[in-house]
Amino acid sequence: MKIVHIISGLGVGGAEALLLNLVSESRTSGGTHVIISLSSLDTMADRLRAAGAEVKFLGMQPGIPNPLFLIRLARWIVDASPDVVQTWMYHADIFGGVAALLARLIFRVRGLHHRFALVWGVHRTEVPTAKVGRLLRTLARLCAMVSNHVPDSVVCCANASYKTHVEAGYERSKMQVIHNGFDVRKFVPDAAARATLLSSLGLPSRSILIGIVGRSNPAKDYDNFLHAAALLRQRVPDCQFVMVGKDVDAGNKELAHSMNELGLADACHLLGARNDLHRIMPAFDILCLSSRTEGLPTVVGEAMACGVPCVVTDVGDTGQLVGDTGLVVPPRDPVKLSKALEEMATLSLDQRKTLGKRARERIVESFSIAVCWQKYRDMYATLLRAKRVTR
Repeated sequence: MKIVHIISGLGVGGAEALLLNLVSESRTSGGTHVIISLSSLDTMADRLRAAGAEVKFLGMQPGIPNPLFLIRLARWIVDASPDVVQTWMYHADIFGGVAALLARLIFRVRGLHHRFALVWGVHRTEVPTAKVGRLLRTLARLCAMVSNHVPDSVVCCANASYKTHVEAGYERSKMQVIHNGFDVRKFVPDAAARATLLSSLGLPSRSILIGIVGRSNPAKDYDNFLHAAALLRQRVPDCQFVMVGKDVDAGNKELAHSMNELGLADACHLLGARNDLHRIMPAFDILCLSSRTEGLPTVVGEAMACGVPCVVTDVGDTGQLVGDTGLVVPPRDPVKLSKALEEMATLSLDQRKTLGKRARERIVESFSIAVCWQKYRDMYATLLRAKRVTR
């Protein structure tokens, strides 16, 4: 099965990580992939090539799209002669969707009966508002308006995404949910990781390491986390907070001010952006997610795969992901978040290990990248069979 993926750019993000994992996983099942980035952003390109994909860049710039790029993209689709065109997120859904329609027209003009499936991808929980960005909001509205006519199917990464986008006007009959998958071979328990991290931070062995992973962004609600951490430290003083993510570092003056005001300066350890999360996460005693909004958070699935129990806010499908292996609290409530963290922190080591073991089993059985790829492959096969019947 040959799949052309169209994506806005190849920076580092949840959708891009999922794409890389799907490409890697499909190697053994005969999947071949051509990845077309609309922009020149290429951070993930080498990793995708190493996983076996062909990577191409359209080189679009922000602003009004040049029609020549649309024609070039359509020609690239025709040249690839794919079984499936899979687009990723609103920009690619609209621009790639129009290019796919043009490619189908080119096939017909040439007298070819090649019929590929077109699948859109939704990787946001909430439909963008004007506050998030007018262009993004406009693209989402356009997607909703034409969702009954352009794509053959629309895949959402979470049930919460499905619900909000149907409410926004997306065609319900075209939509389905395939949860993101996690790399259970890369993210694994590591008994030595905790001692290594404690040593690097200069912390005593009695410390309880509570990790949080996410970029510095209002959606991740670090303010919620820090207020909960301050309350928790009053009751469980051995707790130490390891914070990882883009701009979560010593240069972030806003975070530094909050930590100083809350008396957490000596208890918080800001590691910034890291590319070795699979080595850091197994060191945590607990992972915390304090977000205001999520779809299916990658960091929670990866922590669970590492055997780390999680305390999370009830956003998107996070509660469904965690199940009974962790604790779920309302968003924007630092008091309840601190109490849940205290409940987890005061468990015995064996009790937390038992929860962590169940967490990994849950990811392996229901949310691994192997499970995810199988669902994508089954969906593609179903769409292609339907096209053969209607040919």
